[in-house]
Amino acid sequence: MPEAAELDKPTVRSGPAPSPIGGSKEVATLQVRGSLFTNWTSIRIEQNISEWFPKFQFECTEESPMPLVVDALQFIPGDVVTAYVGGVPAVFGFITERHVAYDAQQHGVRLVGVGDTFDLTSSMVPLEKLNGHDGQPWMALAADLANHLGIKIIPRGAVDGAPFENIQVQPGEVISQILERYARMRNIVIGSNATGGLLAIGEHPATSTGTLTEGYNILRANCVVRDTPIFKKIYAVGQNFSSDQANGDPQNKQVAMLYGTSTRNRYMTAVADVADTMHGIQRRAEMEKVFTEGAKIEAQITVQGWFKDNNRSDSAWRAGEYYAVESPSLILHDILGCKQCVYEQNSSGGTTTTMTMVNPVHMNGRRNYREAAQQFINRQPTDL
Repeated sequence: MPEAAELDKPTVRSGPAPSPIGGSKEVATLQVRGSLFTNWTSIRIEQNISEWFPKFQFECTEESPMPLVVDALQFIPGDVVTAYVGGVPAVFGFITERHVAYDAQQHGVRLVGVGDTFDLTSSMVPLEKLNGHDGQPWMALAADLANHLGIKIIPRGAVDGAPFENIQVQPGEVISQILERYARMRNIVIGSNATGGLLAIGEHPATSTGTLTEGYNILRANCVVRDTPIFKKIYAVGQNFSSDQANGDPQNKQVAMLYGTSTRNRYMTAVADVADTMHGIQRRAEMEKVFTEGAKIEAQITVQGWFKDNNRSDSAWRAGEYYAVESPSLILHDILGCKQCVYEQNSSGGTTTTMTMVNPVHMNGRRNYREAAQQFINRQPTDL
């Protein structure tokens, strides 16, 4: 057990070391203070590619007597941990809550935690970092605001590197609010990573890395296709600061427009809350298309186990990947993006993975339809 002074030291959260775990693909492990713990009665781990942080919950029973002081507890809120499923890292973060309940027969403990990027949503910008950001691109701004927390910024795809002429940071603003505001002006989807760090997701190919097939590995599924979030035309309007070199209507009346897929004349207008160039206004319209078109399809698909190919693969299902979905009952024959991946284990259902599948554009993915058609042909199970 570390001394109390050691516990007060800031932790450099650079991500988990390579997995020290081998063996069963059915075992969930929590690594705390260099020790591995596997005796859990139930677990739930939520990865979400388009949310700020993942979440986890582990439950166990304790047979040993309760310690007399909080620091002697085996797990305490604030502990930096890595959660593994079958030896594969699933969340890097820390414990936020410890729940204890007991009666005459048993003593139960529930540990609740989040990924390391949680601090970006609850920590305000240090006063010394309020200024000095003019001329930075989004990645540099994010790195400046997150580095004192030990959080990495990880680019994925073609992250827009156009700089902002003016960046306004107000006292008392939460870091995530600032990063979200400027990310919208560059069509950057913000997400979390299984091994720690904040994802900055630009446009990238939606290439399938697995197959979800009705009658083969889909245990249960449901799907909704919505008409309400989509529009015929998507507008973004804004304005920029005037100068001797640029002024008048080109600066004060900026308008960008994109077409959506609605069959009705439904329009939407997004008003930019950042002064920017026309490039930023155009990217703001593209961001709205990500939000709207990306919400059209949502399927919940559950498979047995945590690993692909009916648990025979060494590759786990993951949020942020793309999978070929073949389900006649859901009328789905397409490559979709895995927005959320929930790993669960309990005494009644064993190990399962439930994936929330969406239109790839929701994750800034771009389909290659010729490649998608060939992948469906190549990935059909041979034992159907």
